[in-house]
Amino acid sequence: MTTQRTSRPAHTAAVAVLGAGLVVASLTGCSMIEQSMPEQQRHYASYTDAPSKATSQDAAWFMPTWVPRDAEDIDVRLDTSNPGYVIAFSSEDGVDTAACTPVEGTHGGPAMTAGFLPESLPTTDLVTCGDGRITAEIDGRWYGWTPEEPVSSDADDTLRTP
Repeated sequence: MTTQRTSRPAHTAAVAVLGAGLVVASLTGCSMIEQSMPEQQRHYASYTDAPSKATSQDAAWFMPTWVPRDAEDIDVRLDTSNPGYVIAFSSEDGVDTAACTPVEGTHGGPAMTAGFLPESLPTTDLVTCGDGRITAEIDGRWYGWTPEEPVSSDADDTLRTP
């Protein structure tokens, strides 16, 4: 008489291994998803809700130093694989453009698009505030973007450094 072994223990082990894998994947999933999706967009209600350069563990997700502390309704879109960054926010204080550098010549649009950008962006009389991004106020809202043509900057304030 032969006894037939049940495959229940094998099934149970397989399900347990699969379940453990899903738990690990869900815990690390955000970073894996972000790495596979180079263009990312986030919204912050206020400056204090957004990561700062000092507190962010991410090399790219933090507020630029020129964004005023009273900024609200902040939209950020960036590309982690190519040059591309756009930001929009409202602010009573506004950007201290006196601390910025005028950009020489005419510059085209941003290196990447975002649904929150106005249809028309200025191409002249622009400033950069130390990070190579162009900054402008348009209809009472502030915008910053990495232009298609690079803008020289004195500081490297686009990525967090250890």
